[in-house]
Amino acid sequence: VGQKMPHYCLFGDTVNTASRMESAGLPLKIHVSAAAKTIFDKFGTFQMELRGDVELKGKGTVTTYWLLGCTEPDPRPPTPQKTNNGEVPFPILFPAIGK
Repeated sequence: VGQKMPHYCLFGDTVNTASRMESAGLPLKIHVSAAAKTIFDKFGTFQMELRGDVELKGKGTVTTYWLLGCTEPDPRPPTPQKTNNGEVPFPILFPAIGK
Protein backbone atom coordinates (compact mmCIF):
# COMPACT_ATOMS: atom_id res chain seq x y z
CA VAL A 1 0.00 0.00 0.00
CA GLY A 2 1.36 3.38 -0.94
CA GLN A 3 1.78 6.56 1.06
CA LYS A 4 -1.56 8.06 0.06
CA MET A 5 -4.64 6.15 1.09
CA PRO A 6 -8.23 6.63 -0.07
CA HIS A 7 -10.84 7.49 2.55
CA TYR A 8 -11.27 3.78 3.25
CA CYS A 9 -9.69 0.54 2.09
CA LEU A 10 -10.88 -3.02 2.01
CA PHE A 11 -8.53 -5.95 1.99
CA GLY A 12 -8.70 -9.68 2.48
CA ASP A 13 -10.61 -12.80 1.69
CA THR A 14 -14.06 -11.29 2.31
CA VAL A 15 -13.46 -8.67 -0.38
CA ASN A 16 -12.31 -11.34 -2.83
CA THR A 17 -15.35 -13.50 -2.09
CA ALA A 18 -17.69 -10.52 -2.58
CA SER A 19 -16.05 -9.78 -5.93
CA ARG A 20 -16.44 -13.40 -7.04
CA MET A 21 -20.08 -13.45 -5.92
CA GLU A 22 -20.74 -10.27 -7.90
CA SER A 23 -19.08 -11.73 -11.00
CA ALA A 24 -21.18 -14.91 -10.74
CA GLY A 25 -24.43 -12.99 -10.20
CA LEU A 26 -27.08 -11.93 -12.70
CA PRO A 27 -28.45 -8.46 -13.52
CA LEU A 28 -31.22 -7.24 -11.19
CA LYS A 29 -30.74 -10.20 -8.82
CA ILE A 30 -29.33 -10.21 -5.30
CA HIS A 31 -26.83 -13.07 -5.00
CA VAL A 32 -26.42 -14.35 -1.44
CA SER A 33 -23.81 -16.65 0.07
CA ALA A 34 -24.73 -19.48 2.43
CA ALA A 35 -23.16 -17.52 5.30
CA ALA A 36 -25.31 -14.46 4.54
CA LYS A 37 -28.41 -16.66 4.20
CA THR A 38 -27.80 -18.01 7.70
CA ILE A 39 -27.92 -14.45 9.05
CA PHE A 40 -31.01 -13.51 6.99
CA ASP A 41 -32.79 -16.68 8.19
CA LYS A 42 -32.52 -15.49 11.81
CA PHE A 43 -34.86 -12.60 10.97
CA GLY A 44 -37.49 -14.97 9.56
CA THR A 45 -38.75 -12.36 7.10
CA PHE A 46 -36.51 -12.78 4.06
CA GLN A 47 -37.49 -14.99 1.15
CA MET A 48 -34.67 -16.94 -0.49
CA GLU A 49 -34.44 -19.29 -3.43
CA LEU A 50 -31.68 -21.83 -3.82
CA ARG A 51 -29.58 -20.93 -6.83
CA GLY A 52 -27.43 -24.01 -6.41
CA ASP A 53 -23.74 -24.69 -6.55
CA VAL A 54 -21.63 -22.06 -8.28
CA GLU A 55 -17.94 -22.28 -9.14
CA LEU A 56 -16.12 -19.24 -7.76
CA LYS A 57 -12.56 -18.65 -8.93
CA GLY A 58 -10.16 -19.35 -6.10
CA LYS A 59 -13.00 -20.58 -3.86
CA GLY A 60 -14.19 -23.76 -5.50
CA THR A 61 -17.83 -24.78 -5.56
CA VAL A 62 -20.11 -22.89 -3.16
CA THR A 63 -23.85 -23.07 -2.58
CA THR A 64 -25.57 -19.75 -3.23
CA TYR A 65 -29.06 -18.28 -3.08
CA TRP A 66 -31.15 -15.50 -4.60
CA LEU A 67 -32.76 -13.00 -2.26
CA LEU A 68 -36.33 -12.67 -3.53
CA GLY A 69 -37.82 -10.24 -1.06
CA CYS A 70 -39.07 -9.63 2.44
CA THR A 71 -42.44 -10.37 4.02
CA GLU A 72 -42.35 -7.10 5.98
CA PRO A 73 -42.92 -3.79 4.18
CA ASP A 74 -39.59 -2.27 5.23
CA PRO A 75 -37.07 -4.32 7.23
CA ARG A 76 -34.70 -1.38 7.80
CA PRO A 77 -34.42 0.08 11.28
CA PRO A 78 -35.94 3.54 11.71
CA THR A 79 -33.77 6.56 11.00
CA PRO A 80 -32.41 7.88 14.30
CA GLN A 81 -33.63 11.27 15.42
CA LYS A 82 -31.43 14.05 16.75
CA THR A 83 -30.85 14.03 20.49
CA ASN A 84 -32.24 16.69 22.85
CA ASN A 85 -29.10 18.78 22.46
CA GLY A 86 -29.36 18.65 18.66
CA GLU A 87 -26.56 16.15 18.11
CA VAL A 88 -26.90 13.29 15.69
CA PRO A 89 -26.25 9.88 17.24
CA PHE A 90 -23.53 8.02 15.34
CA PRO A 91 -22.87 10.84 12.80
CA ILE A 92 -20.51 8.64 10.81
CA LEU A 93 -23.31 6.13 10.19
CA PHE A 94 -26.02 8.73 9.60
CA PRO A 95 -24.39 11.79 7.98
CA ALA A 96 -27.49 12.87 6.03
CA ILE A 97 -29.58 13.73 9.09
CA GLY A 98 -26.82 15.90 10.50
CA LYS A 99 -27.35 18.51 7.78
